[in-house]
Amino acid sequence: MQYVRPIDFGSAEITGDKGYKGKIVYMGETCNLIATQVPPGARGPKNHVHPMDQLYFITGGEVTIKLGKEVRSVAADSAVFIPAGVPHHNWNDGSETEVHLEVLAPGGIGIRQILEFTESDDAQGLPYAVVTPAADQTLSLDGGMTVTPLIGRNRKSNSALLYIGGLPVGASGPSLHTHDFDQFYVVLEGLLGVQIGLKEYIVEPQYIVILPAGVPHRQWNAGVQSERHLTIIAPPPERRNSEDEPWDISVELHAAAHTTQVAR
Repeated sequence: MQYVRPIDFGSAEITGDKGYKGKIVYMGETCNLIATQVPPGARGPKNHVHPMDQLYFITGGEVTIKLGKEVRSVAADSAVFIPAGVPHHNWNDGSETEVHLEVLAPGGIGIRQILEFTESDDAQGLPYAVVTPAADQTLSLDGGMTVTPLIGRNRKSNSALLYIGGLPVGASGPSLHTHDFDQFYVVLEGLLGVQIGLKEYIVEPQYIVILPAGVPHRQWNAGVQSERHLTIIAPPPERRNSEDEPWDISVELHAAAHTTQVAR
């Protein structure tokens, strides 16, 4: 497993109009992640629906997106929730390249069709949403880490959760732990230190960290300026995080001596 991966549009698997590119950065049972680059004047696939939920997080520029009959402009640091079955189409009306991360959840690229074109603009009353992070909703955790919620079960997303994690200089997240769900980090600013198993990484912007369920990990600010990262959880736990039933399961690791066994 390659736990830390670059978001490299030079090797994009999806190409389109006027330089539109999509880079598949992860495919799994819980979700698929696609980083998308949309230059000025470029358009994504024409009006379509998905059989699974889709979530956008805009990392740069501004996306224009039609959701059902409604057209919205969405700036960087904001998120879009598109429930399965909502017709949509995105393009770039701005003067700078727009970049966003797409989460399709549950996963299934290569297993089932994930896109169907449609002439309909009927959102069927489904609860699509555009969400801008609100400072008054930011939570401070032990160690100095902050969490700003974006999309989760409160937005009717039962397949994926998004929040922005912040680590001031010298701050760290929880001690080494595991989760029952898959988790992903996309570094937005600064340097993120991550321990995965017994190995440590320093992760820059334009990289993604893949943390499958059960993999021990911890994180900290590894730079001299504040660090921010997008966190994706798939699927979101049904229970709220609490002292009685925490999402984080603390672990300790010890390196074992190398031994060789002969198969008989």
